[in-house]
Parts: sequence; C-alpha cells; structure tokens
Amino acid sequence: MFSSNHLSVESATARRRHRPTSRPTSRTQHRQERSGSNASMSRNVRESSVISQRGASGSFAERELSSLGKAMTMASARGDGKNMDGGAVDWTKNNKFRVSKLPALPPPLKMANPSPITAATEGSNGYALVLSHTAAYVWQYTSSDTIPHTFSFPLPNDEQGANSPFPLGALVSPSANSDEPGLVVVMPLSGRTAYWDSVGSAVAEGLFSKRRGVEGKVPLISGESVTAVCNAEPAGFILSLSSGRLAHLALRDPAGRPGIAVTIMRGYGTGMMGGFLGALRAGSSRRDIVAVRAGRILKMGEREIIVATARGNFSRWLANRSGTYANIADVDVRDNILSAIEQVAPEEVQLRSKDAFVIVDAAVGENHDTAEGNNCDVDVLVLASFMPTPNSPGALHVSVSLKFRSGGIDVCDVHVVRCYATPLEEGKTRPRLYLPKPGRTAFLVFSRAVVLVSTQKPDVDDNEMNEDVEDQGAFEDVVDFRGDLNVEIVGSGPEDAMFDSAPRSDTMGSFTSDAEATGTGKKIRNPGVMLVAKGAGIVRLEAFDLEAVKKRVLTEPVKVKSKIEQAVFYGVKEDNPLNFQGRKEISYGIEEIEEAALEISQEILSSTSEYLPAVLPSLDAHLSLRAAHLRALAEHLRATFPPLSNKTTWRLLADAEKCHAARAVWNVREAHLRHRQEGEEGALEVIIPELLGSDDDIGGSDPIRTWFLRYVGSIEDLIPKAKHAMVEKTSKGRYEKVTMAKMDAEANDIVLAALMKAWNFRIRSVKLYRLDKPGVDSNGIMNKTTSLLPPWTSGTDILQALSVHHEVSVAMIKTLWGPRLASDLEGKEVIERVAEQLVGLAEACCRGFEERSLWCEQQSEEGEGTLQEGITIKERYIAQRGGWIKPLAELGMPGKAYELAEKWQDYRTLVELCSEEVIRIEANQKDLNNSTSNREAVERENAELAHAKKQTIERMEAYFDKFGEVYAIEMYEYLVENGQLQKLLNGFENWRETYLTRFLRSSRRYAKLSWIHDVGLGEHARAADTLLEVATEQEEDQWNKKVELSIGKLAKIAAMGYLDEQSVRSIDSELELVDIQNRVYEAVKVIGKTSIDTDGAVQIGLEKYAGGILTSKKRAGCRELWKRAFARAVEGGVMGVEELADLLTLADSDEGASLLLGAERGEEFYWALRALSLGGLPLERRKFTENTIWRRCFLRDNWQAILDTRNKTDKHVQAAAYDTAVHKTIKFGYERGLFAQHSPYQPLAPEETFFSDSLEELRTRFARADESELNTVGHDLSQENKLLTRFLEKTQLRVWFPGVLDAARREAYGGYVDVEDGEVMMEE
Repeated sequence: MFSSNHLSVESATARRRHRPTSRPTSRTQHRQERSGSNASMSRNVRESSVISQRGASGSFAERELSSLGKAMTMASARGDGKNMDGGAVDWTKNNKFRVSKLPALPPPLKMANPSPITAATEGSNGYALVLSHTAAYVWQYTSSDTIPHTFSFPLPNDEQGANSPFPLGALVSPSANSDEPGLVVVMPLSGRTAYWDSVGSAVAEGLFSKRRGVEGKVPLISGESVTAVCNAEPAGFILSLSSGRLAHLALRDPAGRPGIAVTIMRGYGTGMMGGFLGALRAGSSRRDIVAVRAGRILKMGEREIIVATARGNFSRWLANRSGTYANIADVDVRDNILSAIEQVAPEEVQLRSKDAFVIVDAAVGENHDTAEGNNCDVDVLVLASFMPTPNSPGALHVSVSLKFRSGGIDVCDVHVVRCYATPLEEGKTRPRLYLPKPGRTAFLVFSRAVVLVSTQKPDVDDNEMNEDVEDQGAFEDVVDFRGDLNVEIVGSGPEDAMFDSAPRSDTMGSFTSDAEATGTGKKIRNPGVMLVAKGAGIVRLEAFDLEAVKKRVLTEPVKVKSKIEQAVFYGVKEDNPLNFQGRKEISYGIEEIEEAALEISQEILSSTSEYLPAVLPSLDAHLSLRAAHLRALAEHLRATFPPLSNKTTWRLLADAEKCHAARAVWNVREAHLRHRQEGEEGALEVIIPELLGSDDDIGGSDPIRTWFLRYVGSIEDLIPKAKHAMVEKTSKGRYEKVTMAKMDAEANDIVLAALMKAWNFRIRSVKLYRLDKPGVDSNGIMNKTTSLLPPWTSGTDILQALSVHHEVSVAMIKTLWGPRLASDLEGKEVIERVAEQLVGLAEACCRGFEERSLWCEQQSEEGEGTLQEGITIKERYIAQRGGWIKPLAELGMPGKAYELAEKWQDYRTLVELCSEEVIRIEANQKDLNNSTSNREAVERENAELAHAKKQTIERMEAYFDKFGEVYAIEMYEYLVENGQLQKLLNGFENWRETYLTRFLRSSRRYAKLSWIHDVGLGEHARAADTLLEVATEQEEDQWNKKVELSIGKLAKIAAMGYLDEQSVRSIDSELELVDIQNRVYEAVKVIGKTSIDTDGAVQIGLEKYAGGILTSKKRAGCRELWKRAFARAVEGGVMGVEELADLLTLADSDEGASLLLGAERGEEFYWALRALSLGGLPLERRKFTENTIWRRCFLRDNWQAILDTRNKTDKHVQAAAYDTAVHKTIKFGYERGLFAQHSPYQPLAPEETFFSDSLEELRTRFARADESELNTVGHDLSQENKLLTRFLEKTQLRVWFPGVLDAARREAYGGYVDVEDGEVMMEE
C-alpha cells in the first residue's frame, strides 16, 4: 500500500501543521476569509489602497479617491504591490482580466531546476496537487504563507522510468467531518489506486493504528494504461484508458465507507494506445480520448459525462456513484465542425490539410435548460486545432460551440483564435479548455500561454440571429510568458465565480453545490483559472465578465492602449515573467499606436490614469513615479513597435520633459519653503490660483498640489507668470527692496529649474525617443523640426518672460548694489544669488531664442507668417544677446561672460568685451600716470594693468585662431564703426593679408580704406582701380573726387613703372570732367557762402542764372531739374553728366552771367557737349542728352530777331549770327577738336534735335521716376519742340543753319571776318 508522510520544510513553524485558533466551520466561511476580485477595474479600490497609507492626510486622500474614482492601489500601480488575495502580487491588470502571483509556493516548485512534474488545482476548496514520479504534494494555494503547509505522499518506485507517464491524481471533496480534501492517486501503467479521504489525516497514519487510506487496482488489458482521471462527483470518478475504454472509479462502498471499486464502462469502441496527436497519422482508426468532462448533476449520485476524441467523435454518458452507467449518444461531428470553420475562415482552411485537424479539449457549459432526464440540451465548448503544414507553419486554433440535442449535435458558433498560433508541442502539458461559471469567458491553457475568449451571446430569438457563424467582434486576448525564461505551465484548474451567499445545509462542503456561481450576494471571486507554472509559481488569471450581454453588439477587440498600459505599469519589473512585447500574431496600425501612446502619456502627465495612485504623501515621489512610467512608455514603444512618426515622438518627449520640469519646480518650492517665514507667500502661491481659476480643487485647501497633480502639462503657462508675484505684491503697497530681491530670486529659480531641466532631459533622451536621427545639439535644440509642433520651451510668451526676467534682475542688482550692501548680510546674499542667476538667465535666453528662430525657419509649410516670425525673433535675438551677456562682466564675472559668448558664437559681444576691457585699462593707465600717489605703488599697478592689457590682446588674437574669419569680420566692423581706422589697418598683423584683405574687398563701403590697404600691400594697380571706382561711382564730394582720381593716376603709373598715356586716358577724362564741374562751383560758391542755406542759394541762383523761358514756373519739370543740379553745384557735390548738362543748358541770364568761371555767355553748350563726350554714357542716353543740348542751344537766342534782315546791313546780320550760342558752340567744337572728322560728336541741324514725345525715351534716363514725374518733364520737353518749330517755320532757320555752320567752321580753322569790308579773309 502507498505510504504517506508530512513534507518537511525549512521553517520550524512549518514543521508542524498550522491550524488557526478558530477554524472555519464551512467552505463558505473559508471563502469569506479570502478577498475576491471585483468585476471591473472601476470597483476594485481596496482597503490596502492609498487610504490606508494616507497618514495624517486621510481626509484629503479620501476626497481624492472619491473624485477620481480610481481602481488601482498605490502598490499595484507601481507594478509591485500586493492585492488583498493573501499577499498576491499583480503581474498585469486591465478592465478585462487580472494576472497575479500567489505567495504560497511549495518546496518542489521553489527549486532552481525542479524535476518533471504535473499538477492540478481545485477551485472549490483552494487546494492544489503536484505529482512527480516519486511523490504527490498537496497544499492550500490560497494560503498567505510563502512556504505553505504542504502534505507529501511518496509513490511506488516501480513506474519511475525516464519515459514513464506521470502518476495520475485528483483531489476529492472533503468528507462531512473535514475541511480538507481527500486524494486519489492512480499509477497509469499498473492501475494501482490509492485513496485518502483527508490529506491531513493521512499524515497521522503513523501515529494511530487505524488506517485512513485504501487501495485498489484498475483492471487493465495488456499494453493498456490509464491516461486521465475526471472528477465526476457525486457520481465518482471517470478514468480514460489508452485503448479508448472508460472506467468508473468509486471511492466509497454502498455503506459510505472508503473503498475502491472500478467498473469498465462498455459500449464504447476500443483502439490502440496513443496520444491525442496520434489521430493525425494517416490511416489511423484509433479513437483517442482527449477529454472526459463532467456535465449536469441529474439526481442524487448521478451525473452526465461528455467524452470527446481527437478525431471529432463525441459521446454522452450517464454515470452513477454505484458504478452503473449508460451510453445515450455517440456522434461523429468532425465534418460538421470542419464545414463550420471553413465558412468562417475559408482562406485559412484552404491552406491547410483536413488531416491536420484535431480536437484538443472540451468543456461543458453551464446548463439553463429546465428539462428533466436525458432529453435536455447540453452546451459543449470545444478547442480544436489545425496542426502546422509546410504551407502554413503556424497552428490555427479554434473554439467551437456545440449543442447536444436529443436528435444529435449542432454547431452553434465558431471563433478563430487570432492572437495565438503557436503549434502544440509533443512532450509538453496537454492544452486545456476551461469554462468557469458563469461561463462567459473561456480560458485556453497552453504550455506557455493562456488565451481568453469571450463566449457571451446576446439573448435574442433564433429569427434574429445573424447568418454569420462567427462573431468577429468577440473579445480575445493572450497572456504568455517571456521567451527568455524557462517557464512551463504544468497544471491548471478552473475557479468559478464565487458569491458571499449562504449555501444549503445539505450541500455544505459538497461538490454538488452551485452557490458559488449562482449566489446573489457580494462577489468575492471572479471566474478564472489557476496555473501551476514551473519557473513562475502559482498564478491566478481571473476575468471580469459577470455582466451579461443584453443586446447583439460586437465586442471591441483588445485595444493597443490596453496592451501598452499593461507593459508600462506592470512590465517595468524585471521579475515579472509575463511577455509585454506583444506577439507576431497581433498587429496594430501605426496611427492607432500613436493615438494610444499620446493618450497614455497625457493620462500619466495629468495623473488621470487608472493605474496611477491618486496621491502619495510625497508629491516629489508622485512626480518621480510619473516620470518613471513615461520613460517605461518610451522604452516599450521603442522595443515593441515600428518607429513612430517624429511628430508623435516629439509630443511624447515634450510630455516627459514637462514632468521632469515640474518636478524641478516642485523641488525649488520645497527648498524655498524651508527658509520661508510663517505666513509668507512664495511665487507659486500667487501664480497657481490664478492659473486654476474656478476649476475644482482636488487638493482641498492646497491648490499648489492640485496643479502639480493635474496640470503640469501646461507648465508653459506657469513659467511666463513667475514674476507676477512681484507685480502682485508691489501693487498692494511699498515693498522693502531686499524682499523684492528674494521674490525675484525665487522667480528666477522657478524659470531656470524648469527650462534647464527640460533641455538637459531632452539631450539625454533623444535616442530613447528615436529622435537621434534629426538629433539635438549640446544645448537641447533640435536640428531638424520640420512639421513638428513648436518646442514648448521657447514659446513666444516664455521668450518675452525670459527677456523681462533678465532685465528686472539686472535693474534689481543695480538698485541694491552699493556701499550699503556691505553691512546688510541678508541683502548681500540675495543680490549675489540674483547675480549668479544672471548666468543661467542669459543661457536660457540664448537657448530659447535660438530654438524658436530655428523652428520658425524650418516651417516652410506653415506660411509666410511663421517664417517672418522667425526672422523677427532672430533679429531681436542678435540685437539683445550682447545685453544679456555683457552685464556679467560688469558684475565681476567676465569669465562667465566670455564663456557664454564663445558658446553661443556671439562674436560681436566677444569683440566688445575685449575692446572695452582694453579701453578701460588704457583709461586707468592714463589716470594712474596723472596720479600723485606713491611712485612704487603706481609702477606696481601700472605693471598689473599692462599685464592685463597684454592678456586681453592675446585673447583677442586667440579668437582669430579659434573662430577664424567670422570673428575677424566682427572685429573689423567694430573698429570701423568706432573710428579706430589706424588700428584696423595696422593691428592684428598676422591676419592682415588674409582676413583684412577679404573684409575690405567684400563691400564697396570699405573701398576708401581698401585702396590704402592695397598700397600697403604693394598692390598699386588694385589700389588705382579701387580709387577710380570710388571716385566715379561712390564719391559725392567734388574736391575728394579730384584727389582720388589724382592719387589713382599716380598709383597706376607706379604699378606700370612708366607713364602710358593710353592707360591713364580714362583717368584724364574724369579729371577733365571734374575741372568742368569745378569751374561751375567756382562760379557759384559765392552764392553758397553768402546764403543762409542751400535752399536760399538755389533761390538766388534761379534769379541770377535761370530767368529764361525754359525754367519759368510754367516749366515745372525742367525748373526742378535745374534746382537740384544747382543745389549740388553750390554744395560742391559731384554731378552726373546729364545733371551737369541740364544745369548749363537751362541757364539763361539776362545779365549775361555764365555758370562757368571764365566763360562767356553761350559757351555753356560747348562745355555741356564736352562733358557729355567725357561721361561715357550708354548710346541711347548719350543721343538723348546730345539732342537736348543742341535743341536748347538753338532756343537760347531769338532767331526771329536775328534773321529779320529788313533795314540791316550784312555786317549787322553777320555779327548777330556770330554772337549766337549755336555759332559759338560750333566754333569751339571745331576749334578744340570735339567735332573732329571721325568724332561721334558733330553739329546737329535744328530739325534733328526734336524730342520724340516718348516716355520710354525719357525712362532711359529717369529710370526711377514715376509716371507723374515723367509726364511733367515730357511736357516741358514737348514745349521746347514747339518753340523750335516756330523758329523753323517763321525764320527759315533750316535755310540759315548751313551758312552759320560753314562760317563757324571756317572761323575755327583760322579765318576771320572783316566787319568793315564784309569780306572773309583766309590765312595762307
């Protein structure tokens, strides 16, 4: 006979049996001592939650929990807390199910490498059974002890081979006088059977003579073995044999005494021994039993049995505890099931062989039929699988709902498992299917995973049923173990839902009681399964499915948000063996993943997640917890899913930054609170109530904690208001300056803590958030931000606030800094702190403005508004940056000033810092030299100043090497702006030929310096070219132009080494043009010197030189042109050729005064033409100006009077013609070579000088004039045409002009007119 002994354990206490002082009187009372799970997460706030940990702030915590309605305890929210199930640790939890590890673990499962075992649990009494080849172990798995009281039963050693099947066993319902279950063990090969009616009393067998255990044997045929034991109490036990036979096992005799009786149940076909997978072998005719399940309890001691084979044969039996039985149905539904599956999943079935189809397990559903006897319907849920094939390497698992009717079996529903496709494994624990009461969730237990499938169906009539066989919206999910752990589920068992309802006295402690599933009292346990897992322990998986479905609606599939939440809140612990990385069978759209991630992140940030504790005694700990979960979220997304869009990860990173920033601000407040006087308000106490407004205060009388719990996501709204506390206080009355400085320092601390923490966190976390490809620089500024939301750390309000903070702090320091501060230690300490904060403020200002301007520059899709904003911010940044950094040097922190300027590449500030330091030192040296102090002290101080100056100059030179040309440009521009031209040209010799040369030649603005530099370099030709360019294109002063041209000519000659007339011809032309203009200046300078201003001189000039018709008030256009030209002449300014021509040709003095010094009246037109020939105008403009000069030349004299020959001698007519401007102009032109034979300039006939009346012709000269101005000038020129036309028509000027031309030419070539004789005499 089997022997039994109590398992020894390490604990001395555990060596004897633990019995409570007051034992439960019933199983119901025992159940009441366990704490069950609630039906949903909205109703599972436990007594061990935050309320029990609130300490002195209990009322606040209770209000918090009431307002939030949270369903998580503090401990379970962290993933390491224990629930109320005797210290069970939650491994995961959502609104559908919970997985928890129970503490009670017997020694056989604690070993690092446990021997092969199998196991089972009994949910009705909370006991578990583990069987190895050598012993059986029984313990109460609901015990709160980590080493539970364990009973061991050694087994015979004649069946302990390596390939021998495990012993079979089952727990028996407790007898009437015991709370402990009995145990029956069957040796599978020999059939030897032992039964103990109480596992506890079996230990005492060695102490008393009366034996409590009995033995028996199953009659097996040759090669036959026992394969399974089914608990069918109160009808006994059903054994399935390898041959396909069934046997009834009774454990009591008719008198109720323990005794073993075995009855072979005939009427069922036989077959050969083999496993359930053997049904797949081709040609097999074996009927391999895969499931023997107990159904309805029909009457006293009688129960219905359902049997299923791997090939799809189902039979229905009745069994009685006396050993009588009856086979009432035997149906093969394989084809029916295959057909139903094919309708639901045709594509999957087509890829698989029907020979690969096998029934794996079955479970009998809860029966609601009130019919009596054998005719009532029976619901059976079947787990079936298609084994892998070469075309389909994964398995296809299916749950099929069958209904046994009196006429056969109907296939009612098919559900294809989509979340788990791992094939069944030989040598592993047989998969099991459980349907715990109330039967709304099925549990498919595999060797390393459990699949949950909803079986709920709406209560509708048959005519309302959808034609689809499968409810595609049925809920399903999978719980599996990590692949890197050697975890195997070796045993399992169901747990029915349990209610706190009083059972009937006649069923106390009996397996026939349904009170646990049908009670209407308080629910103390959810339906689920217990798992015995090697490498993991005792695991409970319970479902929250007690609410029945009333309407036909599709159940939503598991959302990715739930999956991510479980990983974030439970998967963070390394000792959690569950797999949170997802399975390849389950995939989600990237948009759904991103939406879920953002939602979870926001819930964590705002403390509204179901998995977070409502409050913690330490708010810093609460913020730290949220930060940890945000990091876990990022890690899980990175490890599990494809890369999310940069836009999403940027938002996730921003949430994490805000959490860390809020924690930094909270720590600032904590630090200031420790030094604050009682009743004194800080910055946050003023700001946060304004931000909250009329919002509900979940923190009761503490809005500060409310904000940090709920609203840290809007921290960008808090930062700009940090100085509002000062404004609020000062508006209420005069405040002491030191107090104001303290408030200023606190506001600075808040701003700097938040922003610097955020930027530093971004630098550390960019790789985690997969933003390392665009990357961030060392300051936390993203390199590429196209299409991303603007960085919250540099919003426009924050930038404005940073600038104001710096300005206020500088003003505060300047106000309090002084001799009085030395005697005020508190004030001195505060001001020194504010001064130190200026370093951080300057840094934050630079970072913020750089970040915002860069973001704006890259948002081309946002439109011109954003781009213009970036330009504005950049300009403001460059303009203000020096003002943020330079005060540091003034306050005795030059090193920090240099460091910041170097870091942010503010070369202008570096130049100014160095230059101003040199100027300061030189001023001190000058004062020191004028000092009458001790000579030795003066010399010593002079030496120190000289050394400091040398160091500063060396620093400046070092910057040339470090930063190169960009720094050099800033230095040179600074020297130019401050008039330090000698230092510009002679200083920094090492870079003179490179940086200075390029700088001076980079812009025409520096041309007047560039030629000097070129001469110094010996580049005389370039110097000459530069001077000529300056003189002809830039110079505005007439005298300067002449000097520049002259020096340029000398440089040109110096470059050639000899005088080349051809090379300097253009310079000579320019010099001649200058001389013409200089003659005009000499003629009118007296007017300029005697006039009040230029306008006065112009008015005098009009009266003296422009009294003719061409500049009358009616000719506004020409009058204005003359006035402008005369103004420049009076000022000694440089005039263009066309402007000079207007000045000379529009002048007409009655007094005969000439605008040219030393010229006679009428000579102006020649000089106008001469200037035109020197000006180098384009052809169109030259012809236009030439026509204008000749036209006005013809209009200068009154030809009607001159050519009226009546009563005039030839002498008088000739004299009048020779005195005209036309004659003089032609004469001088020929005389001085202007009208030489091949010259482009020749005298024009009057009819050739007309203005074309085309505004386009005018536009060639006046390119920038508007239409009105062009029309005005064009009108005046048209009037000139009319005057000339009148002369041509009335005076026959056209006929006279050739004679005048010929006479002038002959006179120019040496002839003269004898007025008295009237003859022309030619010299030989």
